[in-house]
Amino acid sequence: MILAYHTLGNGVCFGGVRLLPANDWDSGFTDALRLSEAMTYKLALVNALYGGCKAVVFAPEAGKTKEFLRDVGRLIEEEDGKFISAIDFGFEPDDAKIIKETTNYILAIKDSVFGQSGVTTAYGILEGIKVTLKQVFGSDDISGRSFAVQGLGSAGSVLAKELVKAGGKVYVADLNAGRLKEFANIATVVNQDEILYLNVDVLAPCGPAYIINKNTIPKLNCKIIAGAANCQLEDEVEDDRRLFERGILVAPDYAVNAGGVLQGIEELNGGSLENALSRLPLIAKNLNEIYARSKQNGEGTYAVAKKMAL
Repeated sequence: MILAYHTLGNGVCFGGVRLLPANDWDSGFTDALRLSEAMTYKLALVNALYGGCKAVVFAPEAGKTKEFLRDVGRLIEEEDGKFISAIDFGFEPDDAKIIKETTNYILAIKDSVFGQSGVTTAYGILEGIKVTLKQVFGSDDISGRSFAVQGLGSAGSVLAKELVKAGGKVYVADLNAGRLKEFANIATVVNQDEILYLNVDVLAPCGPAYIINKNTIPKLNCKIIAGAANCQLEDEVEDDRRLFERGILVAPDYAVNAGGVLQGIEELNGGSLENALSRLPLIAKNLNEIYARSKQNGEGTYAVAKKMAL
């Protein structure tokens, strides 16, 4: 396991555990460093005193066996509470239940009192999408707007359903064909190669990192980017500038997807899911401030968000 601590905060750090293919060490180091930094900014923007960290583990040849998952839990447990974790990209909800058999420091477990944090994350993104629609179109009404949701994990699936429920025209894509079945009659299913480039109002990346980059940006046909994926920009400085110059308004991922960590803080401190949900308007407040400063200073939203966090 690669475990990166970007900041230590009050001595307790929040960060997910990501699963990558076996021996993909270069990607593992990049992910751990970039994602732990993003966690620092995410926590700072919600006025939390915790540090930011991230763990990456590599899939064994035998796959995600129960013993492998228990080993992941043991590694988390060795940090003795300094590392507060939750599953991330590459894991399924039931995996977290097995990981929890060997650690007390993994949160957002399926079927627990708090449940998976993807739900809270999705509701926070919905708040973020509304204020971003208001910025671009003068109205926060989802009805009649078009959305491309890439990735139907715990956050993306909830977000897509909420957008459909609110009257949006929704396109979805996921590498897991099983996840697409429940959307066959309520959304338009497209393949992974085209989801990024659809002519839509909002692109919602909810899957892998780094999908917004120098190669994809020229081909984007959206007006807004707001989604659950972490580290959406491959080069946070240059890609932020490129998007600003193209006039695409981006909700920085560590600002818009903070709902999950708000839930985690409540769970760690014996709070309630209701308290976490009540704090989601902070996401909209932060985004409105980010957009105002971006417009005033003539710079990208990520540059502004980072300055606010620091």
